[in-house]
Amino acid sequence: MKPTNRKCQQMDAARSLASGRSSFQLPRARLALAALALFAAAGFAAMSMKPPKLPWVAPLIPTGSWPVHIVVDQATNTAYIANQLDNTISVVDGSHCSGRHTSQCTPIATISPGPNPTDLILDAAHRTLFATLAGGNSDSIAVIDIGSCNATNTSGCTQTPKQVVFPGSTLWQGGAASVPFGFPAILDLDETTHTLYVPDANEGPIYILDTSTCNGSTQTCSSPILTAAQGDGVVVERAHHSVFILQAINFSDQVQILDSITCNSTNQSGCGTPPSQNFTASFFPNVPATVDEATHTLYMPALFPNVLAVIDTSVCNASTTVGCGNAAQVQVGALGFAAVFDSQTRTVYVENFLSTSMSVVNGATCNAMNHSGCNQKPPVLATGIDPAPFGYNPATQTLYVSSQDTNFAWVLDGSKCNATRTDGCTKNAPTTPTGNGPSGLDINPNTQTLYVANQSDNTVSVIDASACNQHQLAGCNQTWQTAPVGSSPFRLSINKTTNSIYVAGFNGTVSIINGATCNAALNSSCNQPQPFTAVGARPNDMAIDETTNTIYVANRSSDTVSIIDGTHCQGSDASGCGQLWPIFNTDQEPQSLFFDPRNHTLYVGSDGEDVVSIIDTTHCNNQDTTDCSAKAIVPVRDSPVSIGVLFDTNTVFVVNRFTMKVTIFDGSTCNATDVAGCPTNPPPAVSIAVFQDALSNPFENIITGRQVVIDQRKHTVFIPTLGDTDLVVLDGDSCQPDHLTDCKPKIANPRTGGTPNFAAVDPSSQTVYVANLEELTISIAQDAY
Repeated sequence: MKPTNRKCQQMDAARSLASGRSSFQLPRARLALAALALFAAAGFAAMSMKPPKLPWVAPLIPTGSWPVHIVVDQATNTAYIANQLDNTISVVDGSHCSGRHTSQCTPIATISPGPNPTDLILDAAHRTLFATLAGGNSDSIAVIDIGSCNATNTSGCTQTPKQVVFPGSTLWQGGAASVPFGFPAILDLDETTHTLYVPDANEGPIYILDTSTCNGSTQTCSSPILTAAQGDGVVVERAHHSVFILQAINFSDQVQILDSITCNSTNQSGCGTPPSQNFTASFFPNVPATVDEATHTLYMPALFPNVLAVIDTSVCNASTTVGCGNAAQVQVGALGFAAVFDSQTRTVYVENFLSTSMSVVNGATCNAMNHSGCNQKPPVLATGIDPAPFGYNPATQTLYVSSQDTNFAWVLDGSKCNATRTDGCTKNAPTTPTGNGPSGLDINPNTQTLYVANQSDNTVSVIDASACNQHQLAGCNQTWQTAPVGSSPFRLSINKTTNSIYVAGFNGTVSIINGATCNAALNSSCNQPQPFTAVGARPNDMAIDETTNTIYVANRSSDTVSIIDGTHCQGSDASGCGQLWPIFNTDQEPQSLFFDPRNHTLYVGSDGEDVVSIIDTTHCNNQDTTDCSAKAIVPVRDSPVSIGVLFDTNTVFVVNRFTMKVTIFDGSTCNATDVAGCPTNPPPAVSIAVFQDALSNPFENIITGRQVVIDQRKHTVFIPTLGDTDLVVLDGDSCQPDHLTDCKPKIANPRTGGTPNFAAVDPSSQTVYVANLEELTISIAQDAY
């Protein structure tokens, strides 16, 4: 199934917002639970090849369909996993499935709470599990008796729990009408007053429920009590009797603070008026959040920027907001949306949705009273794709993190990755900073300069590759020179003959940087406005024929390729950039180009029709456009997002974005001079997906990055993958059209950063540079596999 245009727009919108762009207004709160935004839904064809194995893989629990939230009952060592699409909650025995004991990591029972359970909250005192029900009218909460449904006693798991109906909605209906996805209200419980605070996901009022009279052992439940506070998520702080209320779904940075002394299950004297205390955060707050009562610290994740806020609740509470604006901030991964605190190891675990990881913050050196460790970037634990709010058992130091799209939950060992011990944390490749939203990149070996297009701040970073590579990591820790370019720069290609950097932006222009005066050693022209030239709508990729000085630009929304004459539209001579360039028509939505200079072949990948066209540039260049017709058309699998050719073996690699496969065919008989061997059916493909177990799920969202790069000397192929947050490595000598059974993908180790989208290889230093779109960094990976 090919993603609809609407879904692709949703994906691009969410990615843009995550990078700081404001051209779309798609809600991002609890993006993991919606999972329709960043990663578009796509059919997932059966995979014939064995996928690569992650070097940091953890034990897995098979769950129901689309696991979206996990809580742990320490008293019985039981994990409960809400499976949104099959209306169940999985029950897992933590004594046989923990970070150190995985003998039985399969559910021992299931609960049927009602339609589409989403958010979970545990009331240990009353042996009750509360589950919001996203299906039906999205206005109910299941009240589940776990006294007879736990790791030691499953006799009551099959009983149908009672439900409480709320006047509001526990789910913001952000998904399609036929899909129960949306953004849920996030509940919290004040055990001291037996009060469950239930937000309205449509930014409506907060309700309260008395859990002493409404729990798993009571016959009935009284109606919830209405308050004048409004929001879609809450977190309870007990020491200062405060309930922090967020409106994350509408991107509000406003936080209300409700006084839980005068608004709880037994005292509603203060419930009738809006909270008197509120403040404006310097970040976009999100929940679930967590509190360290000993240091009066509220740890609140941020949707963006990529930080964890450290709030002093002694001066930011229901009585005063004098200290609310002075929160310390810890750099974490992209799109933090859930946090838990382990008082035993003083560790704060923060889920980073877009980085497919969990940041491990030292709460002993980063809290309301001690900020000494807050400026250090914390270590991480890798998670599965599409992670959801997670459960933690401090007794076993086990983190249960569901990977929604794969219908599995990861079992992570926190005993070896916490504030005091980090040897079990995930090893990440070194990084260097960029601008906002690093995207296309290319390297000029003549000047040892790496150029990176920063799509969200309209600049290009100019990085010294001689000072920052896998052998020279000390030079990576610096702020790099930038050059201003056109709106939303996305792709970048270098004509090394003229030392010109061409930067394609979504506004239909290509900016040109003079590499002779804007490079790692000389930056005299970097700060000047760069010349530009107009092309078609939404230029998506470029290819350069340095012999004829022709720059080809794929205009995705125009279904054309522009042909730029670089003779007088280059870095040192922009006198001809003002003219209209010739174009030729393509199949729908051209998004990838590759030029093979040996046989004058331009490969054009079109997303709309899933084909690669073969163009002979002999009569299709800046001097001669008499014949730009396709000499052959190769059908490939879904969305040919990137194309590369290994010259020595004449192998063409086509990355299929939504099926996480690489189509491979023989370029020696499928090029502009010889099309006799061009396939008429989709050629064989190799799976590069690690997570391939969601085959029964119609909403897979596992996707690749947008670039394949090849080290022609070492015959190594590199492909960044957004879904896995990895860099896939193929051996070009083994991955040939007639030898696909020998093609065994590997995963680069250490791991790259969050949302790796583009890559470039520097053979001279054996370094692969990977742009991490959401973490605003470039990973420094090794070209040694």
